[in-house]
Amino acid sequence: ASGETRTVTGTFLGDVKDVPKEPKRVVALWRTGAIMAEMGVTPVAALGEEIQEEELAPEVYAKVKDVPQVGSTDGVDVEKVIAAKPDLIVGMDHGNLSIDYKELQDIAPTVIFKIAEPPDVWVNYPKVADVLGKTTDYTQRDAELTKELSAIKSEHGAEIGELKAVTLGLAGGKNYVDTSKSLTYKRLTTAGFGYLDAYTANPPRYRVELPSEKIPDLKDADVVFYDATFDGKPTPGTDKILAEASFKRLPAVEAGNLFPLVQGTIFTFDAAKRQLEDVREAVAGIKPVE
Repeated sequence: ASGETRTVTGTFLGDVKDVPKEPKRVVALWRTGAIMAEMGVTPVAALGEEIQEEELAPEVYAKVKDVPQVGSTDGVDVEKVIAAKPDLIVGMDHGNLSIDYKELQDIAPTVIFKIAEPPDVWVNYPKVADVLGKTTDYTQRDAELTKELSAIKSEHGAEIGELKAVTLGLAGGKNYVDTSKSLTYKRLTTAGFGYLDAYTANPPRYRVELPSEKIPDLKDADVVFYDATFDGKPTPGTDKILAEASFKRLPAVEAGNLFPLVQGTIFTFDAAKRQLEDVREAVAGIKPVE
C-alpha cells in the first residue's frame, strides 16, 4: 500500500490495484448490500436484491431503502453505475453470475471476493469491512455468538440432543431444505440439536430442493424451523409450504414443534442475534412428538 490507495490481493478478479483506503462512494454487488448496511455504509447504488426489507432490521432498512438499483445477478446496467460515480465496487461471486466485470473495472476499482457457497459470505464479512476501510470486531462477536449457542446446549442438551431438527423455506420459486453445509445447520447443532439424517450425508449443496410430493419425507423430524423475516413472519412464499395439507400432517407440526427462524442466508450479526433468540424461544416451546 502507498498513499491513499492500496492493492487488494487474491480476489475473484485477481489482484486489484488503486483501491481507495477510505472509499466514499461504494456500489454494492452480490451478497454485500446487507453487510454494508449493518456496518453503517450506505451504498451509492446496489443490485436490486441487495437491499430487501425482510432481510434488515427496520432501523437499518430505513437508512438504505432509497439506494438506487443498478441491475441484478443477471446483469448490471453500466450506465447506471457510471451515474452513481463510485470510487469502489464491491461484491462476491462463485463463478456463475452473469456480470461483466471488465466493464465495471473501467469505471472504478472492482473488488469481488470468492465464495464457493453462500455460507462463505459469513467468512468474507471481515474482508468486506477491511476493503470499506472499516474496523470490525467480527472475530470477537462471532466467538460470543458461538458461546451463547453453546450455552443452550450446556443447559438443554439432555432435552434436545436426541431431537432431529430441520429447516426449510422457499427460494427461486422452489421449496428447499437446509443441509449440513448451511450456516443454519451449524448454528442449530452448536445449540445442541440433532438434524434430520437425510440432509447431513455429504449433501451436494447448502440446500436441496423439496418438491411438494416429498414433504412427507420430513416425517422423522422432531422440530421444524421455517425461514422467517425479522418480525417472525414466513419469508415471501414460505407460507405456501406451511399451508400444504401434507406439511400440516407432519408429526412435528401436529405436536406444535413448528418455529420461525430468521433465514440463514442473511449474513449479518443482526440476523445472527435474531436467530439466537429464535432458537431460545423454540427450545422453551418444544413438546413431545407422538
